[in-house]
Amino acid sequence: MISNAPQRHRHILDLLEEQNSMSTGDLPERLGVTAMTVWRDLKVLEEQGALRRLRGRIQRMEREVEEPDFRSKHVRFSDSKRRIAAYAVDTFIRAGDFLAVDGGTTVAAIARQPLPERLTVLTNSIHTASDFLRHPSRPMVYACGGLLRERSGTFIGREALRFFSKRRTTRYFLSATGVDAEAGVTDLTLEDNEVKQAMAANSGEVVLLADRSKFGEVSLMQVMPWRRIDHLVTDASGQDVADFRGQAGSLCDIHFV
Repeated sequence: MISNAPQRHRHILDLLEEQNSMSTGDLPERLGVTAMTVWRDLKVLEEQGALRRLRGRIQRMEREVEEPDFRSKHVRFSDSKRRIAAYAVDTFIRAGDFLAVDGGTTVAAIARQPLPERLTVLTNSIHTASDFLRHPSRPMVYACGGLLRERSGTFIGREALRFFSKRRTTRYFLSATGVDAEAGVTDLTLEDNEVKQAMAANSGEVVLLADRSKFGEVSLMQVMPWRRIDHLVTDASGQDVADFRGQAGSLCDIHFV
């Protein structure tokens, strides 16, 4: 029996990697759960864009969007990312904090700002870990390990999820490919999104860093709904984020730089 939903989702997608489509009839027995649980799992995966449900079958969704590599994303909107990162450091980071940071280039820009002392940084990104490791403030840097994705330079899989599930952080700095009022925070890959969700689950606060180009964009899969974000730091205009205020309500503070 696979009682953990993310593990079931991963197993279902692994089965679809072996065959482009498959019958859903034997999934309850394979997973050791009820047919209703399987139905809910498939509904979630379809909403995330990972598969398509047909009559009695499921089909793998082929990705139409090619994921850009870290270096190509690094140079886009670099000034915006620098200003967002500088504001985030001044506002949210204090000496002695335990921080979770993902592999996004806006989040990675934090490592190029003056930082307080005695920071502990947890990350799933080999690029981000390297940047923090060279910082003059000499933070303690922990990388999660796991399967290293070549294109993003991020660690994924069970080892990464286990690492973040056992460690509590002051706050988590989150990046995204798309930020939409209804779709929430979205990104390209299920595997990276699972790790981001694990970071968020064990952090006191979630701080989303997003430049203006991300607003109104919807990527393939939801990372988390808008209500899960505690703070947003952006260089977008007030008009750009007007739709988000109603969705966020009083749960999210919006910081303009």
